[in-house]
Amino acid sequence: MAQTLNIYLVNQAGDLGGLFEAQHRTTSGNLLKTFFEGCIKGVPRYDSVAVSWDGRKSAPTAFDFVCYVLTSSKDSIAEKKGSGGILGVSGSTVQADIGDGIISEVYLQQIVQGGDPRGLATANRENAVAACVMHELAHNLLDASNPVVAEVHKITGGVILRDTGPSPLQPAETPNAVDFSKMQAGFMRRAQGVKQYTDAMPA
Repeated sequence: MAQTLNIYLVNQAGDLGGLFEAQHRTTSGNLLKTFFEGCIKGVPRYDSVAVSWDGRKSAPTAFDFVCYVLTSSKDSIAEKKGSGGILGVSGSTVQADIGDGIISEVYLQQIVQGGDPRGLATANRENAVAACVMHELAHNLLDASNPVVAEVHKITGGVILRDTGPSPLQPAETPNAVDFSKMQAGFMRRAQGVKQYTDAMPA
């Protein structure tokens, strides 16, 4: 029986000084939902996608996703609780210590303000956040069996799934057919699911 793919976004960045308020979060979540609806086409396990900003620690299953939305990399959960590695510019995905699951996180200040706490918001802030979350969740899906994040960055022809180099994804970029097909293949082979790191979610 098909089920819903639940994506839990855990906001630890507040409203970023008014630059990413509740309405922006809702819009970004809706865009992310649309992105993932393209990813699950033809995947028997899922028939729908739901994105939540208010999930609780007990809610996610191994077939769902969790992504922490942090103010900056200075707040990184991956750095504190992960198995090592260099943090990405706009987000990171690593294996948590002691088998606690996969940690995915994005850095809102970098995505929305270009890393400058005094900066203004990018014109496509909601799309930019959704795209960066999708990129990290692609690592979560495709690289989860390997503590060294590598496979997503080796994909050619993708828009969201590619090596972004020293710069974040461009604010208006959206997934293409390559992104969707690679994610679909990843969902098809993730037979057992992968535990998500939930210890930093609300109880």
